[in-house]
Amino acid sequence: MITPMTKLTMLIYHRDYNQFLIDLRDHGVVHVHAKKETLQDEVMKAKMAEVKHINNVIKLLEKDNKTTRQQDNKLIDLCSSELIAFIDDKFAEIDSIQQQIASLQKEDNVYNVWGEFPEDKIKQIQNNNWDLRFFSVPQSKYDESWEQEFNAFIINEISGFKYFTTLTSKDKEVNIEAEKYHFPSLSKSEIKAQIEGLTNKLNEARQYLSEISEDAIKKLNEYKVAIQEDAEFYKVSEAAQHLADDKIMALEGWVPTEIEADTIAWLSKEDIYFEATEPEKNVDNPPIKLKNRGFARLFEMIGNMYSIPTYWELDMTPFFAPFFVMFFGFCMGDLGYGALICLVTLALILSKKLKDMNNVLWLGFFLGFGTIIMGTISGTFFGVPLLDVEGIPVLDKLKGIMFQPEGIYSAFYVSLIVGVFQILFGMCLKIINMTKLYGFGAAISTIGWVIMLLGGIVSFLIDGIGIPFYACLITGAVLVYLLNGPINSFAAPFKNIGSGLWDTYNMATGLLGDVLSYIRLFALGLSGSILGLVFNDLAMNMKPDIPVLGTIVMVLILVFGHTMNIALSALSAFVHPMRLTFVEFYKNSGFVGGAKEYKPFKKS
Repeated sequence: MITPMTKLTMLIYHRDYNQFLIDLRDHGVVHVHAKKETLQDEVMKAKMAEVKHINNVIKLLEKDNKTTRQQDNKLIDLCSSELIAFIDDKFAEIDSIQQQIASLQKEDNVYNVWGEFPEDKIKQIQNNNWDLRFFSVPQSKYDESWEQEFNAFIINEISGFKYFTTLTSKDKEVNIEAEKYHFPSLSKSEIKAQIEGLTNKLNEARQYLSEISEDAIKKLNEYKVAIQEDAEFYKVSEAAQHLADDKIMALEGWVPTEIEADTIAWLSKEDIYFEATEPEKNVDNPPIKLKNRGFARLFEMIGNMYSIPTYWELDMTPFFAPFFVMFFGFCMGDLGYGALICLVTLALILSKKLKDMNNVLWLGFFLGFGTIIMGTISGTFFGVPLLDVEGIPVLDKLKGIMFQPEGIYSAFYVSLIVGVFQILFGMCLKIINMTKLYGFGAAISTIGWVIMLLGGIVSFLIDGIGIPFYACLITGAVLVYLLNGPINSFAAPFKNIGSGLWDTYNMATGLLGDVLSYIRLFALGLSGSILGLVFNDLAMNMKPDIPVLGTIVMVLILVFGHTMNIALSALSAFVHPMRLTFVEFYKNSGFVGGAKEYKPFKKS
């Protein structure tokens, strides 16, 4: 459900405005809408850019944090901005060293094709009026006559190229169609020595950053929080309207109605004028605070991935939550996988090592429980068809609810039936949503469609009820084609008929596609079961006939195969139910969304 909100309108003297904002932040319960233009001004951009920069620096430090902590007094004495500049310089130094090493390695590669040769001997040759030249040429263009004319000698052949030298007197020109090599100014040994020196310097810089990273990250996080608080303060301060020649500041905020009394009592002690009113429909846009309990609360994080409902509509969380569990279980479709998920998540919950992730773990537990139920119905346990297992009394009793060997078609039809049910349920919610948002007149058309669809389904399932069916059809048609708009539009039947025909087109094209989308539940469950069965067959057929080794190989194949299948199936089982929820269900329930979450102005 959506928590009721109370609107606060506050008038503050300009001279007291900053101090009031400090007190408001300390109170920490009032949500203030920021102006869009404030979020885009240069001050806010600069603060957000600084926060982004700090986050990047922290990521780099976390990447290098691999050694034990070592305190640096110089580091502690630096202020936050100096610390960032200091670390930036260190990373710039590391980048510079890496570039130098890369450049030297490139020069070193020039020598590689020629192998090792004595540099002192080459210098001696050159000093004795001889010239040693280095060339490369494609094999097809190499001329053997060069060996007689220029004392050419092949050193290496790589990738279709010949690398060779010529030895001639310095006064003799060597005019051949080949690429001449010009070696770096440094010798190979000099390059090697410089690379070693730079590598040591690089390791020292990295080692230092690694040792100070813990202290630096802590200080940078504190600095980041301070900037964020400063940005939030600036955002709120700019949200006020200037009245009476800037002498009065008018600020609007929102507070949950359940704590309205405490906030009013606090405001009464401040030297300001204020009013507390209920939000006005079609005028105000209150922030949203969802308040679901127990099971439904776990699914708020899933709903928020798409959009937050507006203040004036239904919160869909408690309505899609049971379906999501069912869909997840349908897609996983294996009793063993569900039991494993439940055991792992429950173990992590009881260990209390991941308290911050308790909601996620409980969500995983319920999704695993849904998989157990649907896996029991599908009759698979780690890819093993349970219908083929004999001699287990409990299992024999459960076989009556399992899909039979020909039940592949049953699963197909069940997925469609579930889809039809959820879409009709969504349309019923749409009636409530449209009434809340736009009045009862906006919901009449949807009521007509629900009547016609339910009448058609009932007549299909039960023979001999032709008259009630036609009554539903006629009643629904009147609502869809004649009474499908606001109350004041009933006198314009032709307009309503046109609107009804357009609505019919959308229903005919959209509804069928929506229902068929639920086939993915059947397809994903079937593919997961088949893949599990395939891994079981591989494990049994590929194990060697050696007693101990055969068992080890079989276990390894089973563990690897089912681990991979669980991972792939879990991903699909999470993504596709989200798609069915946000596209098919939300669309047919008239979900609008797009509201902002309730975030009170307070210290981090």
